[in-house]
Amino acid sequence: MNLKRGEKQVNRKDYLLLFEKNAAKILITSMIILVFVSGVARFLKNPINWAVDMSTFMFAWACFFAIDVAWRENKMMAVDLLVRRLPKKAQKVIRIVNYLIISAFMVYLVIWGSQLTYTMRFRRFLGMPAVSYSWVTLSVPVGGCLILRTTIEKIINELKSRNKGDERTC
Repeated sequence: MNLKRGEKQVNRKDYLLLFEKNAAKILITSMIILVFVSGVARFLKNPINWAVDMSTFMFAWACFFAIDVAWRENKMMAVDLLVRRLPKKAQKVIRIVNYLIISAFMVYLVIWGSQLTYTMRFRRFLGMPAVSYSWVTLSVPVGGCLILRTTIEKIINELKSRNKGDERTC
């Protein structure tokens, strides 16, 4: 199902990417503004007690959204000096093995992050006592799921593709 957005066609899969991009931008920008305003307020002897806690929350979520966006758009740093010298078939095998390792780590991150989120449910922010710290730690399993989804898509695309010379990195 394709939905129109302006003049471009945007399919459902792209909405998640669009959400992640915008959320990461908004969270990072808000965090920078909040930290700046908090610094000015502290200088003026009127500190904002909850600013550090809220910045921690925004940073955690922004990091995972940004990682998934970069991973999906193949903008992650890669050291592939040796891999590029191998035959195309060997490169493909190495990419798939790399994706499987990343997938295993993401499954671990989702499991561990879920346990951490449950454990932190009673911990409260110092500056925001009504808010549970588990909202920060929830970014770990959610981010892990998003990155795992992207990695599975990469594995599927890799298995579907023939031995083409397309520019992909490990």
